[in-house]
Amino acid sequence: MEFEVTGKSKGYNLTEMFLKKEGAGKNDGMSFAELAAAKSAEESAKQPDTLEGTKTGLFMGETYEERLNKIGDKNSANAFRDAYAKKMAGSVDYVSAISQLFNTGYVGADNFADAFPQYDVITHVGNADISSANWQRNDFPFWEYFKRDTSADALNDWRPLGENPPQTRGDLQRNYGSIGPGRIAILIPESLQKKMDADPAYARKIVAKLREWKEDYDRWDNTVAASYGGNVAEHQASKSYVFDLDENGDVRNCTVTSSGGEITGPTEEESRQFEAEQERKWRLRVKYIKIMEDGAESKIQKELEALRFFQSQRIRQEVLL
Repeated sequence: MEFEVTGKSKGYNLTEMFLKKEGAGKNDGMSFAELAAAKSAEESAKQPDTLEGTKTGLFMGETYEERLNKIGDKNSANAFRDAYAKKMAGSVDYVSAISQLFNTGYVGADNFADAFPQYDVITHVGNADISSANWQRNDFPFWEYFKRDTSADALNDWRPLGENPPQTRGDLQRNYGSIGPGRIAILIPESLQKKMDADPAYARKIVAKLREWKEDYDRWDNTVAASYGGNVAEHQASKSYVFDLDENGDVRNCTVTSSGGEITGPTEEESRQFEAEQERKWRLRVKYIKIMEDGAESKIQKELEALRFFQSQRIRQEVLL
């Protein structure tokens, strides 16, 4: 899998940079995670901090208590507390650095493609009207939004049949798997798009708001993945997202898919469950933002695993020198 960054003459692969400096003896003891953290901090510092909705005390657009009260799982709640503390402290630890790197767009971006150059971004302008209950169904066909000829209101009349099916159902797994990694689909109300088109400054605020929301989510989700002992870099790179925005540019509904990343449970029961899922070739999870049921005992993420992953997958991340 490869993420291409176009439109800039100074885009570099982080791993190539690391190896180049290492071969020249210029790393000065800097590890891969430290390099990622340094570049993340550098890019973060270049982003405007005066835009409304950015660099606030909110997390995913909510106060600490508002978001925490929605989390029913103890381990996910602990991961959220950790992620929130890291954000407020401006941490550049490994998990934070990876989360920031995948949410660093072009400075002053006023459109979503420039805000997320690491991803294949598809926008659908129209009036989507999907209830949260329908959106959170495992069989809600959100994968249709990754098709460029799908309109924003294409699924407004979708209605569920019967009980909510399990994610492991074969046809659903095939549909999830058809999405692939590194993609973002965004539903934008017509009224919001008109405001963005008429006022570039306002457009930058909306773009910055979504970028901050996504970085918050990734920091939290990657903290959960790390607690499972997962490879955080691989987990982050495997994700694709659907964002349903309201007329104010806030996230109304969101679905995140992820594949790969061998995440094992800390208990024998969870390990057996994981092995069974592997046998059924359940390689992909679908996560609804309002339901964070993941969690496990904390384990240290090894930098060498991340470096090998970046080498083998050749993921390209823009680095402004």
